[in-house]
Amino acid sequence: MSVDSWTERAPAGGPTGAPPAPVRAGRLRPKLGLVDTLLQFWRAKWLMVLVFVPILLIGVAVALMTPTKYSANTRLLVRLGEEYVFDPIVGDAARGAFPQQEEVLQAESELANSPVIAERTVRRIGMSRLYPSLAEARLRAREGQTYGVDQEALEAFALDFAASAAPRSSILRMTFAHAEPELAAETLNVFVEEYLTYRREVLSGKGVDGLSEQRGVIEGRLGAADKALQDYLAANALSNFDAETQAASRLFSELSDEQARVDASLREAEAKLAGLGRQMARTQREVDLYVETTSEQDLVKLRLEREDLLTRYLPDSRAVQDIDRRIAQMEAFLASAPAAGLRRIGPNPTFQAIEAEHAVQTATIAALEGRAAALAGQKAGAEARIARLAALEPEYLRLKRERDALESSAGTFAAREQTERARTELAQRNVENISIYEAARTPTRGDSMKRTIAIAAAVLGLITALAIGLLRAWSVTAFATAGALERTLGLRVLAATRDRG
Repeated sequence: MSVDSWTERAPAGGPTGAPPAPVRAGRLRPKLGLVDTLLQFWRAKWLMVLVFVPILLIGVAVALMTPTKYSANTRLLVRLGEEYVFDPIVGDAARGAFPQQEEVLQAESELANSPVIAERTVRRIGMSRLYPSLAEARLRAREGQTYGVDQEALEAFALDFAASAAPRSSILRMTFAHAEPELAAETLNVFVEEYLTYRREVLSGKGVDGLSEQRGVIEGRLGAADKALQDYLAANALSNFDAETQAASRLFSELSDEQARVDASLREAEAKLAGLGRQMARTQREVDLYVETTSEQDLVKLRLEREDLLTRYLPDSRAVQDIDRRIAQMEAFLASAPAAGLRRIGPNPTFQAIEAEHAVQTATIAALEGRAAALAGQKAGAEARIARLAALEPEYLRLKRERDALESSAGTFAAREQTERARTELAQRNVENISIYEAARTPTRGDSMKRTIAIAAAVLGLITALAIGLLRAWSVTAFATAGALERTLGLRVLAATRDRG
């Protein structure tokens, strides 16, 4: 029955006793109960079937078209290697630090997912073998031109490949899925080889080229800094600044010491000269020179001779008279001569010695004064030299610091480069800390998504059909039952007939 065509009178027996007035329902939305809803839901069963069946058929078709893929597995044992031990290029800060095992496995997993390894693997296996449909499409598009591994093939490889590690484990697990089991195992083994090769390139030889390039840059800077330093020394007429500075300081020190000694000698000579002057003032230039006389001895001899003659001659004999005359002459001479003897005046030898020493000290003082003047001039020159070197020293030290720092850095980079080169050469002879725990084998059981896709399509179709059925049940305007009519219009239904029209 329809809301648009149905009318009914209100029941008699109202409070006023008036006849019931006709009521027009108009377009009203039915108020459905649970039974009404189930009834309308049942009436929409064929509509739900029409929705469910196409979705299910499409899902089954997709499931039938989905190929079965076989997953090959391999496991690698990862140990902590020296490439993970922190070794700074400059300085020793945090040297020897290393990450945790889980961090190492996470880094290895990220490295395994590198598209570089995937591209190398696809090149070795051949894109026509791994993804023939993509290879044919690219070949047709490029009309026989050569092509490499494109992004679409790498994305397909990334979907088929997986690398994972269990917590607190040293095993890195890799899987690769393909429709051909033998090709899946072969591809995964090739991938592991490329992974180990690329890992050595990334980790073991990580700094040799960069260190060589940086060392060359630093050596170039070192050459420029050394040339700047040499040009600065040549512009200031210096060959070796440090040697020149030391020589100037040493010369100044020697001149100061020698000047002090000359000043002391000069003071000593002046003191001696003053003393000699005072001695000369107290000393006479001339003195009396005495010569000892023999007149008294001769007189004694003459008297002894007279006594001897008296023994042989008489007092009035000629011999005795001659000697008496001689004795008388001698006594007369002695009586007229000074009591101390004969005196002679001449230069004083002491004064002459003092005068000679005075002349020597005067000459010495003149020489010392000349030496002191020469030393003062030389010392002034040394002081000027030291002052000039001191004025040049800041710029020299700046250039020297730059040259020394660059020289030290060049030595450090050269040593580190040799260390890295030796480490790289050693790494090329072994597999370092990665070993193949279990190589990939040909899988015997495939992983198919057909059942999953079919079940998902059935569930999706069922949900969609139920949603359509509910929408159909809630959107109809016809009354499914008399109860729906009573709830909607608030009127009691007396009878119901089937519309045969």
